[in-house]
Amino acid sequence: MKLSLRLLLTGFRPYDGMARNPTEQLMRRAPEALADIPGVSLRAIVLDTDYQLSEQQFTAALDDFRPGVVLSFGLSRRIDEIKLERVAINVDDAPIPDNSGRLRRGQLIAEDGPVGYWGTIPIDAILQTLHNAGIPAGISNHAGAYVCNHIYYFGLHTIATQGLPTRMGFIHVPPLPEMVRDEPGRAGMSMETLIEAARVIITTAAEPIRQG
Repeated sequence: MKLSLRLLLTGFRPYDGMARNPTEQLMRRAPEALADIPGVSLRAIVLDTDYQLSEQQFTAALDDFRPGVVLSFGLSRRIDEIKLERVAINVDDAPIPDNSGRLRRGQLIAEDGPVGYWGTIPIDAILQTLHNAGIPAGISNHAGAYVCNHIYYFGLHTIATQGLPTRMGFIHVPPLPEMVRDEPGRAGMSMETLIEAARVIITTAAEPIRQG
């Protein structure tokens, strides 16, 4: 009997005064809404938008679950389409503090780490399948320098230094429509579309690994 691929999903709590974060809601819905994806065993967790706590929470899930793939989701308030992040960079440099009040400007994430890491999921194939499903999406070469990029880099650095076979990617998602209703020309993205996008991303990222 073929074993299921263990796939860890992560999202974030609200930050910077927001009432909600769609990636937190996505993680709450994922175990039920995405449970029927064949050959995949899912675990979804919500990380604190906090440089230190997110590392601890991520490490605990990685050690306990031992996933073959990690897909981390974060909110970008300026976009209206799914953004697949190509690269994680070794710096925290954001104009706003994390949820514990830490403001980091030009601080290395890992003193012993390289400048950056490439993500290790097939983003070109994922982009095509998202487009085939009619979901607005693109590729981004910069995941920012806030907690989203921090956990992307930290995760890839942990995987690399521990020699784990785990693949990891980061996906930025838009705000929900109700979060941008006062911004002319903005559409946001519904939770149902975000769930469908997650399904497409999971299926496409998992397929080459499940096939060996």
